This record gives sequence, structure tokens and C-alpha cells, in this order.
Amino acid sequence: MSIVRLSMLASAAEAEDAGNLIKSVWYNAIYEESDFETDKYTQPYGYFVSDFNIALSNLFADPEFQNQISSIESDQSYITDTMKSLVNPPEGYEEAYEAIKELYDAYLSLSNLVISPSGSLTTFSRDFNEMDSEVLDCYKATEIYID
Repeated sequence: MSIVRLSMLASAAEAEDAGNLIKSVWYNAIYEESDFETDKYTQPYGYFVSDFNIALSNLFADPEFQNQISSIESDQSYITDTMKSLVNPPEGYEEAYEAIKELYDAYLSLSNLVISPSGSLTTFSRDFNEMDSEVLDCYKATEIYID
């Protein structure tokens, strides 16, 4: 449980970084804000793209960002396999398993949103922020069960 808990935290941090970049690219494309981190996606030819979808496509086509998303997907697979091995916990660990399962559910929601963003900037940002907070809350809730 300890290993999968830490794996989820590390992968959630990577998803948080990717999600924050998605939000920034999306926002800056719509509101034509210059930013060193997002300009290569929002202004690939020195001027702003005509549609935020183009900026997001530029981001998801970037090899470095693709590697980050692939890493999150790989983490998801490992974490899912590990969670499967935790089913039917030994007597006395049922509550700990339930807490880890809640963390897993929150983690999956966050990482899936980052892997495949949807909605509007407003709904994506709201959902992302809520899911990000929920992962942290669930992680903290597992502390009483994990040494």
C-alpha cells in the first residue's frame, strides 16, 4: 500500500504539472497572453493562433509533452496493476484499503482529465482544480494507515 500510495502522489504531481500547462496554453491562446512557457504553442510563427484548439494541438504534438503524457499513462497502468493486487486485503486492513481506493479513484480522475482534456477552459480549470485538491485530501487521509 505504501508503494502504490507514493506512486500515485508522484504521478499526480506530474499530472498536475501537465494540467497546469494545458490551462496556461488554453488561457493564453484565448486571451492572447504572451508567456515564455506557452508562446511556442500559442504563437508558433510569431503571432497568436486563430483558435485555442490549434494551440492545444501544438502542445499535444510537442515530443516533450507527449513523453510527459506517456509517462502518466504508464504510471496509470502500473498503479492499476498494483491496485488489483491489493484487492481482498487481510483482516484489519479493510479501512486502509478503502482509503487507498479513494485515493486511486481521485488519482484516476485527475490523470484521465489531463490525458484527455475536455469541456471549456472554465470547466476544465474547475474540474482540474477540484480533482487536484481531492487527490491531496485523499492522500492525507491515508496517512493514518501508512507508516
